[in-house]
Amino acid sequence: MKLSINWINEHCKSKFTSSELVEQLTMSGVECETINQKSNEIIKFDITPNRADCFSVRGITNELLAMGLIKQSKNESQSAEVHHDHSVKINISSPKDCPVFATRIINNINSDAKTPQAIKQKLKESGYKSINIIVDITNYVMITTGQPLHAYDLDCINSPIVVRKAKNKETIELLDGSSKTLNESYLIITDQEKPLGIAGIMGGIDSSITDQTKCIVIESAYFNPKTIMGCPRMLNLHSEASLRFERGVDPTIQIEAIDMFTILLNKIAGGENGPITSKISEKHTPKNKTINLRKNKIKKTLGITIPNIEILAILKNLRMDIEENEFGYQGWNVKAPPYRFDINDECDLIEEIARIYGYNNIKESIEDEPIEFKNESSRLINKNNLYNILTEIGYSEVINYSFVSPIMNDLNQNKVGQSMDLQNPLSIEMSVMRNSLLPGLINNLMHNLKRQHKDIRLFEVGKIFTGTKNKINEDEKISGLIYGSRHKEQWGYSSELVDYYDMKGHLEILFESLGIFEDISYKKTNHKMLHPGKSGKILYKNKIIGCIGCLSPEILFDLNLRSDVVVFEIDYSILSNRITHKYKEQKYFPSSRRDISILMPVDIEINTVVRAINTLNIKELSDVVVFDIYDGKTIKSKKKSISLGLIFQAKSRTLTDVEIDEFMININRHIESSFEIIIRK
Repeated sequence: MKLSINWINEHCKSKFTSSELVEQLTMSGVECETINQKSNEIIKFDITPNRADCFSVRGITNELLAMGLIKQSKNESQSAEVHHDHSVKINISSPKDCPVFATRIINNINSDAKTPQAIKQKLKESGYKSINIIVDITNYVMITTGQPLHAYDLDCINSPIVVRKAKNKETIELLDGSSKTLNESYLIITDQEKPLGIAGIMGGIDSSITDQTKCIVIESAYFNPKTIMGCPRMLNLHSEASLRFERGVDPTIQIEAIDMFTILLNKIAGGENGPITSKISEKHTPKNKTINLRKNKIKKTLGITIPNIEILAILKNLRMDIEENEFGYQGWNVKAPPYRFDINDECDLIEEIARIYGYNNIKESIEDEPIEFKNESSRLINKNNLYNILTEIGYSEVINYSFVSPIMNDLNQNKVGQSMDLQNPLSIEMSVMRNSLLPGLINNLMHNLKRQHKDIRLFEVGKIFTGTKNKINEDEKISGLIYGSRHKEQWGYSSELVDYYDMKGHLEILFESLGIFEDISYKKTNHKMLHPGKSGKILYKNKIIGCIGCLSPEILFDLNLRSDVVVFEIDYSILSNRITHKYKEQKYFPSSRRDISILMPVDIEINTVVRAINTLNIKELSDVVVFDIYDGKTIKSKKKSISLGLIFQAKSRTLTDVEIDEFMININRHIESSFEIIIRK
């Protein structure tokens, strides 16, 4: 926007020089510079999108008033005389897009009248060409007040005027000679037969003002900025009206702008005025809310104490409505004027106070507060401990998107197609919310294998999403994957591939460090992604918390993998809040070991037997070791032979054979009575 210094001084009744004005406005946050021309000095304003109220002479005047550089004058707005009762009927089909729409018919305009030289000069200095008396005055009023106007030739309109959404592929010929094809995202103004213009952007050629126009309909409206925003760019159009409507105009000055236009037109070109007809939707007209401005918040934010009298003076100069809280001791309830729709929160008010008070008046200071280092929370300590354990075993953390393809989700659920779809997916490969972390880890595995990485250990902590659209469940999980060799390649050892028991051992290290190993058990499971004979569900205190196992042969075949991929997935909440510090006193006396072999059904978990032995609470039993498992041809069908090593050790003495034999008798009797077990001799 460009304005001459003379126009600003005339409107403000002041005598600023351009350099004074530029310095003061720039310091208050309105960036501008002087452009020297032969006849006058012009100020070019670079207005930020949030300060649409400054796109006018009145807006700049309000800024000078807020800074206390000029005094507020009385409102000189006048109402034009009404000569007849002719009006145009208005139909608003979308009031949320057009809350305010006002029109007036003006007849018998002197088409030979010329625009006064003073108005022509101001328009020229602001970058506008003089077209004719009617168009020139609409531009003059827009620059003065910030309210765009549009005039239609009355003889080209078949009443009523309708404001509605465009139809798909509806076309319109515009004032600039171009033809545009519209869709339902555009708001247009029409009569009974044809479009008259694209709302807030540009009028149509069919109802445009010519040098022979004698009767007009002048329109002044408030359009919702969200409705206009982006439309000019999509149509490759730019107009001064769209520049203002996209950012927002004052929703209370539409009738005032019509009266100002009418009075100027009558003075220069005569004309007979009809009444102003308006449609106003109070429900959809924007209204600024009352904001609680706290004194202590101002001090905390700016770091200085501004006296109440200065704060009140600034707010009054900004034309705010002010109500004191507890006589001003706590602060004020403040409501911004309708043209300041950029002020919505307490921080906006504090910013206004700071810029008007003067940033140069806020002294720099160094923070002198003592810095206290807070202790890490137990949850964070445990999280770090968890991550450290996995990385020490050789795992690397990965972070994947929460969006996956429907096919990946179907791998982990019994019913195909039960996924939480995204409304606006980036692609089909990222169109649903993941219901497991395992598909993401499999993708990571394949990505690494393609880059010649052979031995891979990965883990991820993240959320999965289950349920329905009406009820969404978010659960945090920790998942892991191993593939490749058990040890790094070296000459002294033969290469061995990882298996189910490697992963189970890693988990047992994890559970042991968290102090929950004794409460963990495993049972067989039928998981869709896992091998039916090499998988199990993980239970904590008999509650299922996850699963472990090798990927199913079908998935391995599809991925063209020749060795097992072992995975696990556990509820992260079970692990996240557990920190235990256990101390075991060292026993100095020698230990004794007794081995037993038992024949048991294959479906009984070995740990179940070990836990049953521990329930005897034999203090001298320091450890139970499983050192052999055999289910060969010499063993009966559906049976397996397990060899256990029981280590006995006392704290204060050496145990005798008699004592150990008695312990063994109790143990044998207990497990034989508790399970279908045969003690092998």
